[in-house]
Amino acid sequence: MMLSDKAKIQEWYEEDVPYGDLTSEILGIGQEKARILFRSRGEWVVSGTEIAGDVLEHAGILVESLIPSGQKGSPDLLILSARGPAASIHKAWRICLNLLEYSSGIATKASRLLDAARLVKPGICVNGTRKHLPGLRRFATEAAKAGGVLPHRLGLSESILVFDQHLVLIGGIKTLANRLVEFKSKVPGKNILVELKGGPSLEEEACLLARSGVDGLQFDKVRPEELTGLLKKLRLENPKMIFFVAGGINEDNIGQYAATGVDAIVTSAVYHATPADIGAQIIPLAGEF
Repeated sequence: MMLSDKAKIQEWYEEDVPYGDLTSEILGIGQEKARILFRSRGEWVVSGTEIAGDVLEHAGILVESLIPSGQKGSPDLLILSARGPAASIHKAWRICLNLLEYSSGIATKASRLLDAARLVKPGICVNGTRKHLPGLRRFATEAAKAGGVLPHRLGLSESILVFDQHLVLIGGIKTLANRLVEFKSKVPGKNILVELKGGPSLEEEACLLARSGVDGLQFDKVRPEELTGLLKKLRLENPKMIFFVAGGINEDNIGQYAATGVDAIVTSAVYHATPADIGAQIIPLAGEF
């Protein structure tokens, strides 16, 4: 299983079906044989089919076919097909549909953001932030990846990014610059990045860090027109530096940020996606499976 494990899937079932499916029970349809078909109702980037397949199989439902995450779906495209007892299918139906719609929505948003940025600067990276609900990181990350957007940081354990909230505890930018060699000696092979916000001291602070040998800067809520000239100056100070931009980036302005010359654009907009419109159809089957 890619994203899921049996314990997590069982939690989802217990949340949605804590004491059985009352509707199916009173109708007496639980032992009927059925097939469930999930179809795209629009131009969506498909995502979440693998995890939906895991959910179906957990309930003893046979997955017949699925479209891999990352493929672009057209209207009426069959993205997932499975068959099994009607009782099991009805338990899995809504869980799978929610997974597919939310995941495909994120993947589609990711694809649009990436296309808009690369229309201006081919090859530029668009990365997703950590701004999603706790517990959903693996799900949201995989959905964004299906649309071409990789994670900026997987967590606090694998990368170093110094924020204002850190600087205030060590004495500020100048202290960081003065102690950078000491800090880098503790993590050989790791890049040390620093986030800077817009303001009157931005250029002075950025140049100080560039001269100190910091590996990269992340600019937060800095206007595109302000960045363009600053990046040219910083690359003269330190040609090896990498530059990220974050804060308030969306489909309307991502092209402007791509034009500044940054190496990567970091955005949480990828998670603020409209769920995909996917239909689920259940049809009866005659005979043995």
